[in-house]
Amino acid sequence: MLDFTFSDSLLARLEAGEKAAVDFTVPLRAVADYMRTATVERFEDERGPDGQPWKKSQRAITDGGLTLTDRGHLRQSITAASDARQAIAGTNLIYAAIHQFGGTIRAKGAAGGGARALRTPFGPRGSVTIPARPFLGFGPVDVAEIEAMLTDHLGTALGAGQ
Repeated sequence: MLDFTFSDSLLARLEAGEKAAVDFTVPLRAVADYMRTATVERFEDERGPDGQPWKKSQRAITDGGLTLTDRGHLRQSITAASDARQAIAGTNLIYAAIHQFGGTIRAKGAAGGGARALRTPFGPRGSVTIPARPFLGFGPVDVAEIEAMLTDHLGTALGAGQ
């Protein structure tokens, strides 16, 4: 028969590790903050999470400035939240999806009581196609950073390096 006796310090580290493996509140708060910051920085860089540059908007070409940053409402709407099990970053602006995924916006037409054309800065149009300019999501750099945050959380709880 084998008899193992664990030191108090090892038992304390194992208990801390068990608690850390169940409660990710602190690191997920940091992850949510990171996600929000990374998303907001994409508006300055005019790049998607994968590092690909966004197609320059006609407004930015004509008037100058940054794509997706006319008045800054979309960028300023990015929020983050977290709890013990999840971290999220996003926006509640209704027009965010067309910029994230792209698509075509069409005038409803006179038959439905809507306008026959869309009013644009470039004159009336029957439709406008918006290219996808993803601003939400994860690229390889983001994934590595988030993995490091979570690994550090568990390593610290287990007393790694002590």
